[in-house]
Amino acid sequence: MLHGVLDPQPGKLAFALFDGDKLLRQSYQIMHPRDASQVPEFALNELAQCQVTLKDVNCWTFGSGPGSFTFLRVVAALGAGWSVNNPSLRFRCVPGALALAAALDLADNESGGILYDGRNKELLCFGVKKTGSYIVPTGEELILNGEAAQKYFTEKPMKLAAFESEKEILQKLLDNRISFITPEPDPAALVNFPGEFDNDADKMCYIRPAVNV
Repeated sequence: MLHGVLDPQPGKLAFALFDGDKLLRQSYQIMHPRDASQVPEFALNELAQCQVTLKDVNCWTFGSGPGSFTFLRVVAALGAGWSVNNPSLRFRCVPGALALAAALDLADNESGGILYDGRNKELLCFGVKKTGSYIVPTGEELILNGEAAQKYFTEKPMKLAAFESEKEILQKLLDNRISFITPEPDPAALVNFPGEFDNDADKMCYIRPAVNV
């Protein structure tokens, strides 16, 4: 079964295609919300590189953030449009933060956080937790300035990760007193997520609605 992934990340769109558990292709294109019109062409071109068409892909997982309102909505809406033309296509929206969380090496029931540049001298923290074989959202979504973040993570230590493209701004905000890692996102974490394919394009993680982060 072919399983496609499109994951809007800070400054780029990631693509992956799996055949069962086997990764067939992984790539990304530098892309910002203003470039969202490029999403369909990018996805179709990547499928062509694998010598498959859209109709060959049985299911899709779309990264649902946190992230840019525009970017997330365009990707989810694309999936909804594809499913209209192909009733057998199934898709779902899964927090893209889980692609980074896989590298935190959490113990069972251990919590962690994925950091994002929230602009306005603030950061966003998306809570994650290891539950059995899976990493799932905790439901904790924070907006913190540098002082509040340092206090929060000092009082509640946890493993943290962030995207490499946002490392510099986050380090300045945290004044290098709170450490975090910047791993490569793992699309397999999105593919392996246990959520159902419900064709619901509205399950977005904005934290701060309609703001580019």
